Amino acid sequence: MGSSSIIEEKVPHQLECDTSEDSQHTRTGSTFGAYFNIVCVIAGTGTLQLPLALEQAGWIGVGMVLLSALIAIYTGDLLIKCLYYDGVSRLSDYPSIGQAAFGNFGKAFIRAFHYSILLGAACIYILLAGTNICELVGELGVHIDQKIWILIAAIVVWFPYVALKTVKEVAWLSIFGVVATLSVVIISVIVGFLDQSIKDVDVKHTSVNLPSIPLALASICFSFGGNVIYPHVEEGMRHPKSWNKVLTYAIITILAMYMLISIPGYLVYGNTVQSPIYLSLPQGAGTNIAIILITAHVIMAAPLYLTSFANEMEDVLKISRKYHSRSKEFTLRVILRTLIVAALAILAMFVPYADTLMSLIGALSYSIIVYMAPVVLYLKLYGWRSVGKLELLWCAIIVIIGMIALVLGTKDAIIQLVHQFEGTN
Repeated sequence: MGSSSIIEEKVPHQLECDTSEDSQHTRTGSTFGAYFNIVCVIAGTGTLQLPLALEQAGWIGVGMVLLSALIAIYTGDLLIKCLYYDGVSRLSDYPSIGQAAFGNFGKAFIRAFHYSILLGAACIYILLAGTNICELVGELGVHIDQKIWILIAAIVVWFPYVALKTVKEVAWLSIFGVVATLSVVIISVIVGFLDQSIKDVDVKHTSVNLPSIPLALASICFSFGGNVIYPHVEEGMRHPKSWNKVLTYAIITILAMYMLISIPGYLVYGNTVQSPIYLSLPQGAGTNIAIILITAHVIMAAPLYLTSFANEMEDVLKISRKYHSRSKEFTLRVILRTLIVAALAILAMFVPYADTLMSLIGALSYSIIVYMAPVVLYLKLYGWRSVGKLELLWCAIIVIIGMIALVLGTKDAIIQLVHQFEGTN
C-alpha cells in the first residue's frame, strides 16, 4: 500500500533535514550493512519456530506468514517516516515517536513494550544458545548443568556487547549471522526430507486449526519483529533515503528463508513437528551442524538487540563523552551493560521454555510494537486524512490483526507457560 502523494513528497525532504554535525558523523554505515543487520536480527527465530506455527494454524499459516511480511514492510516504513514527521529534525528513537504523538504517556507506553522486546528477545537468544550448547556437549559425554551453559552463553554475548558501542559497529556480526541462518535452513530441509524414521509415523496435517490460530499469529509476530532496532539501523545509514528499499529487500529475503523451512518442515513432520525445528530432526552430523550454526547466529544477534537498548539507556543516564571523560564513560558503559547481561542470564536460567516465551513476547509486545503502534502513531502525527480510503482500510486490518494476537495470543501463551511450569513440579 503506498502512502498518499502528500506524504511521499514530504519524506524525501525530511530525510534531508537531518544535517546536524552529529548526524553527519554517525551516518557512515553502508546500505549493505543495514540490510544484513535487519536480516540477522529478524530471521533466526522465525526459522526455528515457524514450522510449529504452521502446525498450530494449519496450512492457512502460510498465508498468515505472507500477510505478516507485507505488514512488516509497511509498518517498518511508517515507523521511519514518523521519525521525520515535523520536517525539521529527526527524532532519536521509537519512544520519542510515542512522545511526539501522545506526550509523556505515549513515550512511557512505547518504551515499556519496546524495552520488553529488546531485552526479551536477547534473553531468549541467550537461553537458546545455552540450551543448544548443553545438548551438543551432552552427546560428547560432558554432562554439566544447563544453567552453567546459559551463563557461559551470556558471557560470550557480553564481550562484543561491551566492546562495540553502537549498532553500526555491530554490523559485521550480522553478515555471519545471515550466512549461518541460511545454512541452517538448507541443512534442516535436506535432513528433514532424508529422515527415514518419520516414514513409520502417521503424521497429520490440517488446513485450518481455529483454536490455535492466535498462538500461531503471536509466533509469526515474533518472527517479523525488527521494528525495535530500525531507528538505530536507519540512523547509521549513509543514504537514509534508501531505507524503504533496504527494508523491502531484507523482508523478502527473510520471507524466502521462512517459506523454505516452514513449508517442508510442516509437510514432513506434520503434527509431530517441534520448536526449535532441529528437535524434530534425527541425530547426526547434519543436525549437529545446524545446531552449532544457529547457536552462533543467536549469539551474534543478541548484541544487536542489547546495543539498541543500551544506546537508549545511555542517553537517558547521560553516559556519553558530552558529560564524562573517555575512561569514565567507558567504565560506566561496561557497568551498565554487565548488569543488563547478568539480569538476562538469571532470567534465562529459571524460565527454560524458549518456544512459549517467543509466543508470549510476540503476542504481548510485538503485536503492539510491530503491528499496531506504527499505524496509530503515523495517523496521529500525519493525520488520518493524509491517507487514502484503501490505505486507511489496510491500516484498520493491521490493527485488528494486532489486537487478535495481543488478546487471544497472550492468553494462550500464558496458559501454555503455566502448564509447562506445572509439568516440571
